Amino acid sequence: MMLKQRLLAYLEALLGECPDLVEEPASSLPLFLRERYGLFSARLFGRKFLLALEGEDWETGSPAEYGKQREVLGLRMEGTVVLVLPILPSYARNRMVQMGIPFIVPGSQIFIPNAFIDLRETFPRAYPKGRQTLSPAAQCTVLYQMLRGSLEGIPLKQIAERTRYSPMMATKVKEELEALQICKSTRRGRSMVLHFVTAGRALWEKAKPNLISPVKKATWVRWDRPDHPGLLAGMSALSRRTMIADDRLPTYAVPLAVFQELLERGVFVGCPDAERAKARMEIWAYPPDLLTEGSMVDPLSLYLSLRTSTDDRVQQQLEDLIKEIKW
Repeated sequence: MMLKQRLLAYLEALLGECPDLVEEPASSLPLFLRERYGLFSARLFGRKFLLALEGEDWETGSPAEYGKQREVLGLRMEGTVVLVLPILPSYARNRMVQMGIPFIVPGSQIFIPNAFIDLRETFPRAYPKGRQTLSPAAQCTVLYQMLRGSLEGIPLKQIAERTRYSPMMATKVKEELEALQICKSTRRGRSMVLHFVTAGRALWEKAKPNLISPVKKATWVRWDRPDHPGLLAGMSALSRRTMIADDRLPTYAVPLAVFQELLERGVFVGCPDAERAKARMEIWAYPPDLLTEGSMVDPLSLYLSLRTSTDDRVQQQLEDLIKEIKW
């Protein structure tokens, strides 16, 4: 039962919701398999699987033994068999991957070919209590709540879909926001849902000390196309939203993956300085288009990208920018 609970918690982190495990009769199996494994069926990643949970008092078998046992289970039971093991040494794991034997070590590793694979020795540590800034995914989620539509009471799986992150990342976001007391979570049926402790301008003021600039890097670029490859950002966006003047060259924002793709495709090339450039390109830690529908980055991310400016005119316009937001 302990392994079953670990499995459910692990799958919930992967899927964004807790799957149903239906116990399967094992009377047709040889006695040694009935004693060694508990059998459950479940739908995972859109497919039905037979999960064989190994008893925790059994010694770890060899990859060859696991392969033979899975073969017998597959002949007697319906569905793709996945072995759920309490522990698996790295040498055995590597061999089982080579042999194509699906397995799950709850809380650590999963190998289901054509469905899901994660073979790290351990997953990253839980959100550290002493951390004072949000990860890009958590920051993006909070800004989405304020700008694009309420995530209040929505299952984590749906939040992941809306913010374009994986269900596992949505679970980590939940842990971060709870650690900083920005939101709480409750269970609704099989799903975990979020409840923000406040909303609108109050949520902005509460989260602001933990928010950072979305700009990971800025570089000069040049291209020969009439269109531009990103959203207006930086001083270019601020000049459109306020009375401040724009810089000589426009500033655009793209996420890292898009920046790398455009470089590889030759859409633009890097420049060593502004003299030969056509624009300043900001590489963002989260997709800027996720938080806006227009041609400019959203006002809250814009504020965060410029709030360390030493120009008093910029600081004044940033304050005016926040005041004009309709919370």
